[in-house]
Amino acid sequence: MTAGVPGAVGVRPRDFTFAVPGDWVRIRVLDDAERDADIRRTARAVIRGRPDRDRLMPQVARVLHDAVAARVDSRTVEVHLPVLQEGAPPLACALAVGVVPPAAGDRPGAHEAAFLAAAGPGGSADVVELPCGPVARLRRRVLAPAPGGRPVQTAVAQYHHPVPGGGFVLLSFSTPLLELLDPLTALFDAVAGSFRWLP
Repeated sequence: MTAGVPGAVGVRPRDFTFAVPGDWVRIRVLDDAERDADIRRTARAVIRGRPDRDRLMPQVARVLHDAVAARVDSRTVEVHLPVLQEGAPPLACALAVGVVPPAAGDRPGAHEAAFLAAAGPGGSADVVELPCGPVARLRRRVLAPAPGGRPVQTAVAQYHHPVPGGGFVLLSFSTPLLELLDPLTALFDAVAGSFRWLP
């Protein structure tokens, strides 16, 4: 996975990459045609070999579309989802990747300090030592829409990667499976820890 890093050239990296589990899919969201093509490709993979695939195709595509739309904001460049499997919880977790370009007057460390201060009541913020180096991590719980529209308690873990030269990349994981939060947090840490810049 890679996504471009906007901004000035020079010390800034060309791009970044990180590793996700093999059964996760990447949905690009900057371009509607790319998003729809990625959703159709993923839906076809989910229903492949099923006798009722023609009936299921629009339903699976709608679930994927809604899941992506619920995790997109103005800075999101892509969303990663585990492939839906029969008998598995629907959309057990998700990752939204956001890229924030540098702004005039940015001070070194200012974004990270503001990020750590945003945990809110009941949340936690810390700097965790990962294989890629120290990373600011914010964890909290929010009410988020589930399939069908009803809100459910959802755990969110965000990892703040400052871009050399200004701006930052934000990895935002979410899961409604609170009973599996410890192993999923370990997974989120592993994905965030695999983050690296491409020169």
